[in-house]
Amino acid sequence: MSARNQSTTEIAEEMEQRLRMNPQGCRRIGNFGFIELEDSWGDEATILNTARISTTNNRLHSVADFSDRDRRLLYQLLRDQHGTPFETVYFRFRFIAPIFVLRQWVKHRMSSWNEFSMRYRKPISEAYVPDLAARSVDGFAVLDGTAMAEYSALMEQLFQWYEAQYDKACARIELARAEGHLPPKQGGRDPYRGRARELLRNVLPVATYSDVYWTVNFRSLMNFFRLRRKPDAQYEIREYADAAYALFAARYPLLSETMESVLREQEQHLASEAP
Repeated sequence: MSARNQSTTEIAEEMEQRLRMNPQGCRRIGNFGFIELEDSWGDEATILNTARISTTNNRLHSVADFSDRDRRLLYQLLRDQHGTPFETVYFRFRFIAPIFVLRQWVKHRMSSWNEFSMRYRKPISEAYVPDLAARSVDGFAVLDGTAMAEYSALMEQLFQWYEAQYDKACARIELARAEGHLPPKQGGRDPYRGRARELLRNVLPVATYSDVYWTVNFRSLMNFFRLRRKPDAQYEIREYADAAYALFAARYPLLSETMESVLREQEQHLASEAP
């Protein structure tokens, strides 16, 4: 996109800053996408301590304290779907993704979701542009270069239209104030400009990027990985799920290995029962 508004410029600068500050915890995705595992609470020891609350007062302080017996118990708990101990470990991700990806993501409802609001700020003036890998199936590009040039031009036209119409709306509002038809602007959110933003966002495509904080426990995160990392998951959300998994696995290697073992066994069991 040729011209970024202030919100988009600020977000782009923040992404670069986060990549410098937390290079092991961030990933860029596509032309403007981003994901970061900002924080987490609890670990594998938290899970076992929670599970053993009825049987012992002995507590593990970290994964470094794990015996082989502890590792086996972690696996057995996850395999046998003792879910609540796995709800005691939490993760906070921040991701910037196209709205159509967010519509799939938000269906994983057992989590906390805080999203960039186009009621209070101008939109992110960047749209997702699929690269060759994203628009190819078995090596065949379903959209050619000509189509993609038109796609990009249309996205740019929509953002330019938004900016032009918003400037006109603001000018009309200020003129009406100067002529005494509207009350003077008070502190806080301007309801007239706010309503203009609410209406103008309606023309923006689902390829427009948005910005989300996502807080989720491990039990729900595992379900997200199980569904969205499958080969038949949509390409774009799979890209984000794979990136989220890589960030999670780097921070929690034992838990990720245990999860992979359990998911692999579940898939093998389903395959064996298939007609």
